[in-house]
Amino acid sequence: MHEMLQVDHQEGHRLGDGSIATVCSVCDPYGAAMIASQAFEVQTVQPVLADRPGRWRKLTWEEVRQVLRAGFSEWGTLPDSVQTDIEMGLGSNPNDPFPSWSSLYLAGLGIPHVFIRSHRPTDQPQIERHHRTLDGLTDDPQSRQDLASFQQALDQERRVYNHEFPCRASDCEGKPPLQAHPALLTPRRPYRPEQERWLFDLQRVLDFLASFTFERKVNSNGQVTLKGLHYTVGLSHRSKAIRVRLDPQSREWVFLERDAQGQEQELSRRLLVGIDFTTLTGLPAPEPPSVQPPVQLTLPLPPK
Repeated sequence: MHEMLQVDHQEGHRLGDGSIATVCSVCDPYGAAMIASQAFEVQTVQPVLADRPGRWRKLTWEEVRQVLRAGFSEWGTLPDSVQTDIEMGLGSNPNDPFPSWSSLYLAGLGIPHVFIRSHRPTDQPQIERHHRTLDGLTDDPQSRQDLASFQQALDQERRVYNHEFPCRASDCEGKPPLQAHPALLTPRRPYRPEQERWLFDLQRVLDFLASFTFERKVNSNGQVTLKGLHYTVGLSHRSKAIRVRLDPQSREWVFLERDAQGQEQELSRRLLVGIDFTTLTGLPAPEPPSVQPPVQLTLPLPPK
């Protein structure tokens, strides 16, 4: 159990107070358990007419992180991997292989981020089925008065589903998930929220980033952009197509150019910025262990 968790969003939930919610859910496809479900108010534009829908935004990666952390905390474990689609906020920009913030956060916890094929929700049918189940269990006026009542209904129905609901998954044999799979309650990789500051390892993030090579074109100012930040390569390299890799030990971006023989030549280096513990976790960085100065003990001299 907890080998792989599936994460997905269900948009367009219209609540009684006129707001719109998106539900982010996490499930265990092998144990058939609902790990976490959280509703977020996402309406950005009120409808002009009552019979026309308003507009809503996509969830942020920080909101997805919040739901994942809630699931890790409730079940007391980290999974071996997390699977999602490639929507913005979960996956990277399709025009740039630079890993998403979600992928970098998971890498710091030692969790590979696995993606389904583009426009193939059938690659993770379990989370799609869980959407339909929760939708049906909470589709009543009382549950959908406002965001608070909707979240309360989601939490209640998720508990009922895991502990009491006869599950149709073939390996549950009609039993609730926690009766069919009591191993769900055994942590695979023990986790507590107060321990995350020590479980998260920034070096894992850097090693993960070092496995990529990014293609960039130097702009007229002699700069390239990486994860929204500008790095100066040098005016003498304007308009060049270059390659960029991370040196995980020095924590520097290395800018490279191929020569006429196809060999890579280093152009320059710049310190990595913007990808750090606090940005990725939202937590204050742990303080380094204090080193006490050595204490010199004065021992009595032996008698002559």
